[in-house]
Amino acid sequence: MRDALFLALRYLRSAPGRTAVLVAGTTVALFLPLFTYRAAALLERTLLVRAERSPILIGAKGNEFDLTLSSLYFRGQVREPITARELDRLRRRAYGLSVPLYVAHSAARVPIVGTGLEYFEARGLEVASGRLPALLGEVVAGAEVARRLRLAIGDPIRSDLRNLYNIAGGYPLVLEVVGILAPGGGPDDEAFFADVKTAWALDGLFHGHQEVTREQAINPEAREGESLEATAALFLFQQIDDQNRASFHLHGSPGDAPLTSILVLPRDGKAHDLLLGDYALERTLQAVEPVAVVRTVLGIVLRAREGLDAFFLIVALSTAAFFVLVVSLTLRLRAREIALMRRIGSSRGALAMIVGAEIALVMAAAVVLAGALTWLLLALVARQLGA
Repeated sequence: MRDALFLALRYLRSAPGRTAVLVAGTTVALFLPLFTYRAAALLERTLLVRAERSPILIGAKGNEFDLTLSSLYFRGQVREPITARELDRLRRRAYGLSVPLYVAHSAARVPIVGTGLEYFEARGLEVASGRLPALLGEVVAGAEVARRLRLAIGDPIRSDLRNLYNIAGGYPLVLEVVGILAPGGGPDDEAFFADVKTAWALDGLFHGHQEVTREQAINPEAREGESLEATAALFLFQQIDDQNRASFHLHGSPGDAPLTSILVLPRDGKAHDLLLGDYALERTLQAVEPVAVVRTVLGIVLRAREGLDAFFLIVALSTAAFFVLVVSLTLRLRAREIALMRRIGSSRGALAMIVGAEIALVMAAAVVLAGALTWLLLALVARQLGA
């Protein structure tokens, strides 16, 4: 067998072009189905793990896919937010832990998630350096965001302008990074987190401005004790710091402030069922189980994968036919060489062993290359998914 492998290796090296074509074709035939099945399994595992840790989402009635993607994976936005008043109602009913989520802004194209300290407990997130946000204008950065943007404690970040032509919206604000999260292996590594009031400040609902004087007021003739009405020329603070933080205030009722959704972790199975039953009767709100939504999405992906199976089968059969054709043509071209080997005493079994060794070496190289490509691309996919 050692001699057969030696001769097979020598022959493959003598025809590098033919060998490269055989290895490349076989590699593709092995790589396509292997990568597809492994990637689908990775996607399913990653999405389901996060969904299973998010029992129920409360949001405005509408597209449950948008609600789930925005609240769990911070992708896209919901069209209709709910109000913070709903959070108070949930907490009074005591179904379990209720966590506000407001995903509407970004900085350096990284989502800024407005939430509460309960979120970090619910997700099992820990701070690698610094601390969690405690004051208006403070944020913590996910591990991957901090690495990519080279952030350190105390660095400022400026929120992105949402709409250049919406003069009624909030202006970009400079926020301070007060903490960096430890890697969690999920979408949390790719986001900034702040108190929900900081997210409202990015909306312009919470804002601070210089003191209104009679010179800047619309009603300078106001009597003593009457409120002065500010003009549009009033300077709004574009950075929240220790000097101006106390001046930030909310116009209107806090209960009317927007939320993307509310993540609810019911205390037990009974509370889970009661919550779903109560919100099934709501006209403007819905209770979504992210696991069911994700499984629906995965069902679509898996059906698409089933459609690819036929394609992969055709590729494999074509590669096998091509492989057989190349080997048979090679044996014909080597007829004189084979005849010479027979005359010097080689048996049919020895010749078959040499040809078999050549095929085995080609297959071994293809398997190694297909495995390496699959591992590399799966690593890239896992990085994108945060797995």
